[in-house]
Amino acid sequence: MADIDFRNLPPFHSTEEILAHPRFPFAREEFVKAMLALYEHKPFLNRLLLEASRTVLLAIIMCLYARYDEADRATWPTLRLVADSMAAHQLASPSRVQDLVMRLVEVGYLEQRAAPHDRRVRILTPTAKMITQDQDFLVSHHVPLQILFPDPGYARIMTRDGAFQLMQRLVSRDLFALGAQILASNPVMMLFQGRDAGIMILIKMIEMAGRANGDRPLEVSYSDLGDRFGVSRTHVRELLEEAEQMGLVRLGKGRGRSVEMTPQLLQAFDRLVADAMSGFDLCYQLALRAA
Repeated sequence: MADIDFRNLPPFHSTEEILAHPRFPFAREEFVKAMLALYEHKPFLNRLLLEASRTVLLAIIMCLYARYDEADRATWPTLRLVADSMAAHQLASPSRVQDLVMRLVEVGYLEQRAAPHDRRVRILTPTAKMITQDQDFLVSHHVPLQILFPDPGYARIMTRDGAFQLMQRLVSRDLFALGAQILASNPVMMLFQGRDAGIMILIKMIEMAGRANGDRPLEVSYSDLGDRFGVSRTHVRELLEEAEQMGLVRLGKGRGRSVEMTPQLLQAFDRLVADAMSGFDLCYQLALRAA
């Protein structure tokens, strides 16, 4: 497949258009619900996937797998190619990438197969378990797009069309730099994205604040948050204390666990969600054109 011509992109929805949409608050709420349905009370998935380098790694492996052409050695999804692709995101060292890949092999998400034309080379191949997990991830990130722009909508992803999934991942391979740019442009959110289950802890607090439907600080249990996402009470406490030092939350000083999220944090979360929606919309439109 030829590389994407960035001078001739299909129409797609921008971050600013998404943020300005009158139904964006509802779309964000449904995204939060979709993410919690996928990861809450599933400690194995949280420990395996929910940290920025692991999330990006799975996406990269799926993209490289979609582009794999036995006749073109440059496309072979080897550990070296995965590490080189991860380097642009500056999220993990080559040795860290190797450790993460081996963990995915151990738990049955990846297989290492000898390359047909060179038995010395190992090809990283996603299993059915990993392909299904990737579909779950894509659906959760297209839910808010489907809400805002239902006509013509995103049926090819929402119905888990396997062929289209690979097509979307195929075109996504040329957008790694965009993904890295989205992460880099949201430094406030990197505190949560860079910690085990950090983003889900934030998403849960946002969901709790929505249910409370008020301006009062949240009353939370560090132990309960940790149990929901497979991390320790200490991990939650240290994460929120660091967030407080950065001016992102205000923690109560009494015995209760009072947490108030600042406007800066909530605005950063909204922009991250909108950035991601815009990027996924572009990928979907590119895949439609390619298909």
